Amino acid sequence: MKNNILNIVFSFIFLVSCIAERSGDDTGMLAGARSLMAIEVLADGADEHDYIHTTRFIVFDNASVSPAVDVNEVVAFSTEEQGTKKFSTTLEVSTNSDKMLVVVVNEPAAMTASLNAVISRAELEDMIFRMDDVFNPNHSSPSSSGIPMTGVKRDIVVAEGLTTREEINIERGVARVELWLKKEDAVSFARVTSSTKVSLENSYAEGYLVVGTETDKTRFQTGADADDNFGHMLIPDNDYSFVGWNYGGAAPLELDDTYQLIAAFYTPERTCSSFNDADKLILNIEGVSSPDGAREGRAVLSSFLPEGGGASRVLTEIRRNNIYRIMAVVKEKTVEFEHRVLPWKDAGQGIIIDPQYYLRVNYDKRYINDNAQSATITAETNYDRSDRGYPKGIQLGIIDYYDKNGGVASGGESDWLNVSMSGANGDLSRNVISTASRSLTGIPAGAYALVEVKAGNLIKKIKIIRS
Repeated sequence: MKNNILNIVFSFIFLVSCIAERSGDDTGMLAGARSLMAIEVLADGADEHDYIHTTRFIVFDNASVSPAVDVNEVVAFSTEEQGTKKFSTTLEVSTNSDKMLVVVVNEPAAMTASLNAVISRAELEDMIFRMDDVFNPNHSSPSSSGIPMTGVKRDIVVAEGLTTREEINIERGVARVELWLKKEDAVSFARVTSSTKVSLENSYAEGYLVVGTETDKTRFQTGADADDNFGHMLIPDNDYSFVGWNYGGAAPLELDDTYQLIAAFYTPERTCSSFNDADKLILNIEGVSSPDGAREGRAVLSSFLPEGGGASRVLTEIRRNNIYRIMAVVKEKTVEFEHRVLPWKDAGQGIIIDPQYYLRVNYDKRYINDNAQSATITAETNYDRSDRGYPKGIQLGIIDYYDKNGGVASGGESDWLNVSMSGANGDLSRNVISTASRSLTGIPAGAYALVEVKAGNLIKKIKIIRS
């Protein structure tokens, strides 16, 4: 699977000033000398999801030996400037023969204080952002701060009397999973309706913020070049998350023989190489109307066809700045899936799915056992309307049961939970109370239920685990 680089190119022109006194070292640099770094930024093909709200420039001296911060500055953009294809700024930097530049675009507000205070490379590499700080509750659209993007460039020399030109490549900090649908000619009709639901299982709640890029040789380098790598690949700890979406259009969406984008989710970069595909992303679709009733399907994202052809490849990592595109065809008896991976820049126009309201819960995981047989979470929303085909306020959805290995539970390992809610239908804040419906002696530790909590077309699933 190839690494795909966002088409944002930062051209750096270093204008070096002269100072009369030289230091006594052998670098050929001036003691305490400062130079101007004139930066021109090109953002080809950016759409509204790629708008630039803020850009932070962190410059290190002596990057290969003992990195020390030289510059840490943020440039903010007005509303009129956010969609620009080109902008420039100027930084004053020290002269040094071993400089490293880190660029963070659209930093999460929750991380600004930490970024302001950074003094080491290790601090940057270890920084983790939370998806809920960057995207709407079902991770289908970026928040107002935009999608975080980062890049790292090393081996930059700023010297007296020279003009140095550098380019740095920036990658988005997340991947996107898309569902595209069409019908085959033999099916007289297929429709996406208010009963249509799409969900992504085994997503994750957080990811590393800053990494380098393969293009700039600061990531995925091997051998002697491995020392130039910057950043980490997240290894999950099995605390996966679930996000869901319901169609909210005023009228059904008619499918034809052309693929249409139905839903998209954002997900952080991470490994997914566990045995038996236990940590692979899973995309579900249900409730597509057809002459023979509702159609549904389930796709485990275990392998992909590279964009442009070639043999199918096993998926062992979800990589940032990639589109994982699920192409589904509604047929007479089934829904058939094909999986592709492609560069984000080739993804076409993005979509925004109901960013105007939210669904929030104070916990998304709780434990119960025979001695403490209830668990309560509080759900809140600002969805206070009834003109979109959904009732106002917090609603309760379905409950699904799973065994301790994540497989669908059956027989005596299912139907062990009662769920009720405080307040009344239409309330914007309600407690969701989960209580064991019987003795849990026969339910193995680690088995769990997923309880749907809904507001409008947003869905949160609460994991109730048998401890």
